[in-house]
Order: sequence, then C-alpha cells, then structure tokens
Amino acid sequence: MPADLTVIVPYGILMAMGGDLKSIAVRPAAAFDTPAEAEALYQDILINVTSFFRDAEAYEALKDTVFPRLTEHKSRQDAVRVWALGCSTGEEAYSLAMAYTEYAESSGRRVPLQIFATDLNGIGIERARAGIYSKGIAQDLSPERLRRFFVEIDGSYRISKPIRDMCVFARQNVLADPPFSRMDLIACRNLLIYLEPVLQHKLLPLLTRNAGPLPACSFPTPSPRIRGVSAIRRAASRREGVALLLAAPDFQRR
Repeated sequence: MPADLTVIVPYGILMAMGGDLKSIAVRPAAAFDTPAEAEALYQDILINVTSFFRDAEAYEALKDTVFPRLTEHKSRQDAVRVWALGCSTGEEAYSLAMAYTEYAESSGRRVPLQIFATDLNGIGIERARAGIYSKGIAQDLSPERLRRFFVEIDGSYRISKPIRDMCVFARQNVLADPPFSRMDLIACRNLLIYLEPVLQHKLLPLLTRNAGPLPACSFPTPSPRIRGVSAIRRAASRREGVALLLAAPDFQRR
C-alpha cells in the first residue's frame, strides 16, 4: 500500500500530471482495478526531478566554504555526517559524496564521510542503492567525473563502489518517522519546494534541532514556495559555533 501522500502538495501533484488541472481525475482507492494501478498513480504523484550536480555553483560553495569548516576539528575516526532528504533516485547524495571526495583529495583532509539519504518513495530508494544510471547522465557530468566515479556496465553507468559505500539509503517519511540527529550537513534541495507552507514550517525547526554544532543547511534552487528561511537562519545562528546556510543569492523569502 502506498505511503500517506499528505506530505505532497497539490503543486507537486499538478506537476506530475503535466501542469493541467483538467487532466486530474479523482477516484476513491476502491475504484482502482488492481493494486498495480494504484501504485502507478502513486509513482506519478511522487516527483522525481533531480540530476547530478544540480546547481553546480552550490557544490563549489560546499567545497570552498562548508567542507573546510566541517572538517576543521574532526579526526580520521570522526566522520562528517550528512542527511540528504528527498534523495529521490540518489543523484544528489552521490553528488555530495563526489564533491566531498574532490575536496578531501585537494585539501589533504582524510576525514571520512557518511551520508544518510532518505525518501518517501521505496522504488526510488532501490534505484539509488543500485547506483545504475543511463548514459544520458553524461550531459550533467564532466568527462573527468565520469572517469573517476563511474564504471560502464551493460550500456549504463554505475557509481563506483567507494562512492556507494559512503551512502546509506532508507525509506522515510520525514514528517512522521524519527529524524537523524547530530548532522553536520542537512541537504533538502529536492524536498521543500513540494511541501505546503504549513509543512515547511513544521519541518524547518525539526532540521535545526537535529543539526550538530556546525549545521550547514542546503536549500533548493530559488523558489517563491519556500518560506521560513529567515526563521531557520536565526535558529541556526544561536547555536554554538559557526552555522552556515547555503542558498542562492536571489533566494526569495516571505
């Protein structure tokens, strides 16, 4: 049985249906002929719009500013802990792992990384764990990154084992299931824009409470749908140490 979709906004459902309200036919669950039919609609409603290194400048900011702060006082036995919410089919989590690997090699810092990547969509999680993607990802990745972090397999690309080993994927309803705690970095670029404002306000305090002393919250690409950012900035700034908020310069706040 599909998970509760009350965490998905009508905007997300509209996007899944091609942006046309007239194309949405509301039916009770009993009206579906088979469980597979209901599951198919469920998969359509869950938005899986993502790519590797989406908003490349954000990843450069991570390498230049955030990762140095997060590793400054850590040892080889004290991993940097990252929680990637709404990870979809894994592209963002793996992009974080690749960016961190590049930073660690260039800086000489050998602090391990552990990424906990979660999503409501179980099918997406299984695809993320497999780490296999079509040849089309070459348009989002440099030849150098394809060579270093992927292997070709049966006409597709697969994430290399060292990068896969940094990532643990799990199905989770972030508003209902227990959150991860003591995170150094919380990335929610693929999630917030699909939540109603009331759920955004419920989620943002949860993220600040479960961040470590140096939280760096990565938000989606600019969207007028995101509210409450100033509140999370204030909450983070009260914490011990230096809190970083990664957002686009023209981020719209209401």
